[in-house]
Parts: sequence; structure tokens; C-alpha cells
Amino acid sequence: MNILKLNCIAFLTLVIFFTLPNYLYSQKISTNNLIVLEQNRRMQITSDSSSLFFQNNAYQLLTENIEKIIINKGSIFNSKLPYNYGILPLNLQSRYSSRTIYPEVSTLINNVGFQYYVSSGFFASVGPLSVQIQPEYIYAQNRDFEIGPMKSNNTEYLERFGDGHFSKILPGQSSVRLNFGAFSVGASTENIWWGPGQFNSLIFSNNAFGFRHLTLNTRRPAKTFLGNFEGQVILGRLEGSGFDSPINQLLKDDWRYLNGISFIYQPKWISGFFVGVSRTFQQYNSMRTKSFGDLFPIFEGFQKERLVEDPSNSLEFDRRGQDQQLSGFARFVNPKAKFEVYFEYGRRDHALNWREAILNPEHARAYLFGFKKLIPILNEAFIQVRGEVVQQQESINIIIRYPGTGGAQNWGGHIPVHHGFTNQGQMLGPGVGPSSNVQTLEASWVKGFKKLGLRLERLNRHQDIYQKRFPDPSEQGRWVDLSARLLADWQWDNLIISSNINFVNSLNYQWQLSPNSTPDFPQGQNLFSVHSQVSLIYLFQKQKGLSKPVN
Repeated sequence: MNILKLNCIAFLTLVIFFTLPNYLYSQKISTNNLIVLEQNRRMQITSDSSSLFFQNNAYQLLTENIEKIIINKGSIFNSKLPYNYGILPLNLQSRYSSRTIYPEVSTLINNVGFQYYVSSGFFASVGPLSVQIQPEYIYAQNRDFEIGPMKSNNTEYLERFGDGHFSKILPGQSSVRLNFGAFSVGASTENIWWGPGQFNSLIFSNNAFGFRHLTLNTRRPAKTFLGNFEGQVILGRLEGSGFDSPINQLLKDDWRYLNGISFIYQPKWISGFFVGVSRTFQQYNSMRTKSFGDLFPIFEGFQKERLVEDPSNSLEFDRRGQDQQLSGFARFVNPKAKFEVYFEYGRRDHALNWREAILNPEHARAYLFGFKKLIPILNEAFIQVRGEVVQQQESINIIIRYPGTGGAQNWGGHIPVHHGFTNQGQMLGPGVGPSSNVQTLEASWVKGFKKLGLRLERLNRHQDIYQKRFPDPSEQGRWVDLSARLLADWQWDNLIISSNINFVNSLNYQWQLSPNSTPDFPQGQNLFSVHSQVSLIYLFQKQKGLSKPVN
């Protein structure tokens, strides 16, 4: 009870603190917040702004459409060189998980107990140069809880971050950039979101801590006579967690070099249609050479037999220590119908040649698809219905392809890089964990940032581990979480509060059997848990810019 009282006092203090500083200025809202990204997508299918696809450019759309951002403009040193500056909004999140974790895309970590997140900073630009400093602080109680045989063979995915409380200061959504027209180049630790997914993404989402990277990307669609283009190229550094994990004996004490590219095209002749491709490579730094191929592997071929001296030995490529992920995606937005539909299909691991790729397209694959529909009602409000399916589980052909190993791989992990596609113990793509499948359906009333609704979800946990450890059929059933989440977001002038409470019933929790189970009548161990979260953002009232430069 004392802990609860202290948390309530801290929460109310921060709410009061948010409402006081009306003199603060904001340049843009962090795209690391899922509330902002959801509102961005709603605006895309209710306006003529559907020309923008890239989630990393979400703040551009918000700057143009939400009258809540103020920019101080002027000139510097009595010249015509423009500048602007501002203090970024304070962003607070608080989450409580009762008995176990429930993984999802989030700025927070897997944790049982209370957890807090605070972020703020400032922005400044002079001519083409822009600097954003927006650190993040995370504190988690990190209470102990029952963890079963979580041994994902090739992924450093952490269910618990060490023993005792967890506390970390991160550079967060910080960057230094040079901006020219539709393009931007610079160094950043900002989170990246690639692909069309609403709740998850196959390659990059907001799930893991931001990592250090160099970036060349579009800030808004680059318009040509063929249509609009958006994209990003990154060179980054991924780190291990530094905590004990079930696969410590397999991990190299080394950071990983990351090279990635995402490219989106909107044809001029098909309004609202987008098609794109993303590709990433990671490699332990100690195994990387100074060759162009190791610096920019994203430009190499897709067939293993063309990349090695002995085409008959497919393992020769794996000895280079590289992992890749490749995905293609499409999205169609119809503002008149206030509807969108999308899909993304990805493959991990090169094919030996085109023949294998055609005959065995389901090998090492993952996919997602989803939709959103807005139904207009009174007072400029909508009924929002949206859903998404994510499938990461290996196809059944893995049992034939690798006899005796079963489902040893997963979408986020492969043999050469045992850390998997992670940063500091968190998945960079889907937030539901390696090889988990999830189906999500949500219905809600929405108006601007305001929202009241219900989200139902079925999460089938870690199918690579299940297929590896248990025969089919077996006494142990699949570990499936069924959840019902109440959603409530509201806006009072410049203050936005987003809250939800999630009731989760875990069937066959950690694949354990109930004490009452018998061989003739097997019965799984079920577990009920509650997870709640409150997020706050303060937006500062927009004022008109100065009509003349300030000398």
C-alpha cells in the first residue's frame, strides 16, 4: 500500500508539473510514441495526406495538420539565415504488470511490477543544420517471477533484465542532421519504424532501445514525374544486453555492425497505393572486413551460390557471419472510403539460388497483414475498427529441411549471429517475442486524440521453442494468451492522457502441467494476470510565426 501511495503522489505531481509551463515551446512530437503514430495514420485515411507513407516521417504530417506545435522563427547574426528552437514536450509513461510479462511493442522493457518512463529535451536548427537532444529515463521494479524453459536457440531475447530493479538513462530520440529539401543526413539514436504494420513490424518497430546509427533518409515524399519516393539507408551499431540469458554460452562478446535500406514508391497513376522493400544485414564487428561488400552488404546479390567460391557448399556463406532479413510490403489507402489495407512478407536467410527460392518460398519466412476502417458518426467522431495478424512461426518444412532439429530457428534469429535481430536484449521488430504469432482486433470510438474502445488479442507464444521441446501431439498444450484490453485516451486542451488495462488469461502457461493433470487427462497450468498503463503528453499552444526576421 505504501508503494501504491508513493506512485500516486509521484503521478499527480507530474500531472501538475505538466500543466504549469505554458511558456515552453515545442518543435515537433517524438514519433517514438504510439499514440502519435496512430493519430498520424487516422489523419492519412481521413484527408488528402495519404501521399505520406514512411512512419519515420510522421512528425512532418503532424506539423502540417495539428495546430498544437509552436516554432520560434527568425534570423541570426543580422543575416537571412533562418533558425528555430524549442523545448520538446515532456512524455511520461507508467505501467504495472501483476504476475508475469505481456510482450508488445513498447518503449518499456519486459517487467513485473511498476515501471516508469520519462522523456524530454530541446530542438534547435540554423539553416540546414538541426540538433535534437531528447534523452529517455527508464526505471523498473523488475520483480522476480516464474520463468519456464525460455531457450530460444538463436536470439538474446530477455524476459527479465537481471536481478533487482532496473534503471537506465538512454540518449533516446536524439540526432544531429543536415536537411536539404526532402532529404536529411546525420547521426541519430532515434527509434526507427519500417513497414506498414499498425501494432507490429517485421524489421524495425519502436520495441527496442534506439541504437546509434548514421542515416540518409527522406523527410517527406520526394516528388518526381513517376510518383513519390521515400526511403532510408542506415549504418548502425547493435549491442548485447550485458545480462545473463539462457544462451550466454553461444554469444560473442562483440558488437554487431548493421546495414539497412528501406525504399517506398507511390505510383503517380494509382492514388493511395504504396509498395516497398526493406533489407538489413548484421555482422559481428570482429568478423567484418574493410571491403565494400561488408560495409554495404545491402547491395549484394540474393543467391548464395553466386557469393561463395564453392556453390555446392551452402555453409560457406554462413561462415562470413552475416544475417540478413528481407521484406516486401504494400499498402492501399482510400480516404473516400476511410479505409486502409496492407501486408508485409519477409524472409530471413539467403536462398541457395532462384530455383530454391521459387520451390521453397515459405522457408524462414514471416508475414503480417491488417486493415483499418473508420465509420463517420456525429460531431466529427468515428467508429474505428482495425485488426492485424502476425505470423512468425517457421513453416512445417523446417522439420524436413533440418531432420532431427525441429523448429530450431525463428524469424529474429539465425545461426551466424546468435544474438538474433536484437538490441540490448530486445527484439528490433515484432514486440511479441521470437517466433510468436498474434492476432489483434480492436473496435473504438475516436475523435482526434480521444479514444474509448476494446482490443481483443490472441498471442501464441514462442512456437520455435514449443516445436523443438515437445512432440506433437503431447501432454503439454501450446502456450496461448487470451487478452481483453480496455482503452481510454482523452485530451484536455494541451494535455493528452492515454490509458489501458489489459486482462490476460494464459493457457498452458510456460507449457506447464497443472498439479491435477494426469497422462489420461492432461491439463495445462493456467495463469491470470493484469497489466495497466498510463501515458501523458503535453502539447503547447501554437502561435503565429513572426512576419519579419528578428535582427
